[in-house]
Amino acid sequence: MPKYKYRKSFTIGYRDGKPIRKDIKSNNRRDFLAKCKKYEQLIDAGVNAVENQQTVEQWAWTWYYTYKKPLIGVKQQKNIDAILRLHILPAIGYMKIDSVRSYHLQQFLNTQVGKSNSQLQKIRGVINQMFLRAELDRVINHTPARQLFLPKGTEKPRRSITEVERAALYKAIEFHKGKVWILFMLRCGLRRGETIPLRWKDIDFETGILTINKAIEYDGDTPKVKSTKTESGIRYVPIPPDFLQLLKERKKIRREDDNHLIIYNRNGRMLSQTQVRRMWASVQRRWDIALGAETSPHGKVLTHVLDQDITPHYLRHTYCTDLRRRGISLREAQALMGHADIRTTANIYDHFDLNDAIATGKRLYAPSDKEVL
Repeated sequence: MPKYKYRKSFTIGYRDGKPIRKDIKSNNRRDFLAKCKKYEQLIDAGVNAVENQQTVEQWAWTWYYTYKKPLIGVKQQKNIDAILRLHILPAIGYMKIDSVRSYHLQQFLNTQVGKSNSQLQKIRGVINQMFLRAELDRVINHTPARQLFLPKGTEKPRRSITEVERAALYKAIEFHKGKVWILFMLRCGLRRGETIPLRWKDIDFETGILTINKAIEYDGDTPKVKSTKTESGIRYVPIPPDFLQLLKERKKIRREDDNHLIIYNRNGRMLSQTQVRRMWASVQRRWDIALGAETSPHGKVLTHVLDQDITPHYLRHTYCTDLRRRGISLREAQALMGHADIRTTANIYDHFDLNDAIATGKRLYAPSDKEVL
């Protein structure tokens, strides 16, 4: 094998998520520097250095590793990686990027009919960003991703829990290890990821105010602390007096200092993703039974009464609905929920559900308003 005086390796693109490398080898320094300069200029300009016409797949991974992955969290990385591998690239990854037209992209999106609206928006978002960057980097002349229309999607309705469900939930968690975890979401409106890193120092017991300034995301099963979802996520939330008293008693009984986690596993560490899922499954089971679910002699639920679509986020949704029912303004609700966009709050805040209909009926048709039929 010949030995070279000068060697350098460049990453000139990506294929199936793996870097494509170009090795420059020469014994002539001038020739070596000239070749290196050529590839450096191509890479800096964003021009395809792999071949004359690179494919959508090659550009997709170049875009992802250069412009997206370094700037986003683990959860978003997984989402975009999945969108590329499972949806976009199997359909158009083989195409030469400069041969893609708007109708190709629209035809692809049309095949995604029936997916959730949020998933459709994410897929279109990745396509838009990927092709716009290709235009800006002069890989293509014009992006074909403008004015793409989404097919009809589905919307999984989220709702606040009913009063019957709420009463059953309180019964289910009375002596459950996840009680405080559930109450932080239901009574303070925290996101699930905001509950896990909470420490006692985040609570001012004099004012009853909870400071929320961090959250976690899971890298595999391991929790990693990060800032909140948005800048608006950093907020102060009043804790209901009865819940505050419960927290005071818990801290006193456990004799934990201010730096100690409020919710933790048997090793005193933050809950893993698996542990969170198991705790929610345990709460769900007890909740189901409290509502009257039929069980086997061994305790297995045979016939569900609890809506199995309910997730921890329904508790946060319920908190927002409670704010409206107590007369809290939309702007105040936005601040307490930590939403960057008030429209997100409004979508929950303005939702009129069964409990609202019952309450309205009681006001409309008081006993004194009976008519003679």
